[in-house]
Amino acid sequence: MQRNHKQALMSCLILLCLLSACAGLQQQVTIEAVEGEKVLGVKASSFKFEPNNIKALRGDVITLKVENISEAGHNFTIADPQGKTIQSVDLPPKKTIEFKVTLSENGTYNFYCDKLFHGLFGMKGQIEVSEK
Repeated sequence: MQRNHKQALMSCLILLCLLSACAGLQQQVTIEAVEGEKVLGVKASSFKFEPNNIKALRGDVITLKVENISEAGHNFTIADPQGKTIQSVDLPPKKTIEFKVTLSENGTYNFYCDKLFHGLFGMKGQIEVSEK
C-alpha cells in the first residue's frame, strides 16, 4: 500500500513539473501612453495572465486594469527587481480591479498569483524595465 502512495506522489510531482514547463512567456508587449497616461489591461484566468511579458520604461507609473475572467478568486502580486513585494491586490471572480504601480528602477518586476500552486501552474509574468 505504501508503494502505491509513493508512486502516486511521484506521478503528481512529474505532472506538476510538466504543467509548469508549459507556462512560458508570451510575446512581449510594450506599454504605450494614451493621452499622457500609461494604462495596461491584463486578463487573469485560471492559471495565466495575458499579457504576461511586458516592457516599460524606468520611472513609469502604470495604471493596471486587471480583469479576473474566471470563476475563482485570484490575486496580482508584483515584486521589484530585488524580489520585494511592492503591491498585492485581490482579484474577485468576474471583477476588474484598477490600481497604480510605479516602476522606479531598471530590472525585471515579476508578477504572479500567490494562491497555492497558481504561480507554479503558470499564473505569472514579468515587466522588463529599462532606461528611457
